[in-house]
Amino acid sequence: MNNLTHFLNGKFVTEDELLISPRDLGYTRGYAVADFLVTHNHKPFKLIEHIDRLFKSAEIIGLKIPWEKAQIVNWVNETLDKNNKDSEKNIKIIVSGGNSHSMYQAETPTIVIIVNDHVPPVSIYYENGVKAKAVNYKRQYPESKHTNYVEAIKQFSQNKHIDEVIYYDEQQVFEGAGCNLFAVINNKLITPKSNIVVGITRNVLLEILKLNIPIQVQDFTFDELLKATEIFLTGSGKGVRGVVELNGKPVGIGKVGNITKEVAKQYGEYIKLATK
Repeated sequence: MNNLTHFLNGKFVTEDELLISPRDLGYTRGYAVADFLVTHNHKPFKLIEHIDRLFKSAEIIGLKIPWEKAQIVNWVNETLDKNNKDSEKNIKIIVSGGNSHSMYQAETPTIVIIVNDHVPPVSIYYENGVKAKAVNYKRQYPESKHTNYVEAIKQFSQNKHIDEVIYYDEQQVFEGAGCNLFAVINNKLITPKSNIVVGITRNVLLEILKLNIPIQVQDFTFDELLKATEIFLTGSGKGVRGVVELNGKPVGIGKVGNITKEVAKQYGEYIKLATK
């Protein structure tokens, strides 16, 4: 068993003690929100932004959080301080409806802060790109980062050869199962505007990128996505990943494109400067 320390309902706990009741609404009804972030230089990256999004996610699904944002920020930092600095860390914050015998939220929700060692993918993962499957599916309360990942888990269980799932419907493309999506279409870099979880990495890229093509935030259809010369996915844990295959067919020339590589380069440089 690992020697990591976590946080559960006001207490620092070991892996063996990281237990919640089967009556918790996050378990019995899937009523919970979560946020995920990583450390760089042993500091939680964009922690305030992640906490803001956690509260927004809870607000969207009506989950009441009784603590101040600053309190949760302190708990995250205190939990990290209980762990070694041998490696960077992944941090997952989960708030659920608490222990309940009904469908009513408990007076006090459950809060968990889980810490794991961050093991970044090997470089070839980014060099070779990832294979994705597109699924006609729209998440319930799509702007909320809630914990209902049933569709994604089903797809990954049934399709062992894919690395990522991309959601879309008849109106628009949305996002990956746990990441945002960008596509180069008609020599423009486009990312969806609505019905998505607004990603922290996505926001950073929209702020910092300097490219020789226009960058636009707008919704687009799946048919348009199929015409993309490059597609890449973004997220806190894995950064920028090029999609080289969609539904078994190559994206563009079937290799990570130059724009994707440039985006990854600029993001990496930003991380280094922002976390000195």
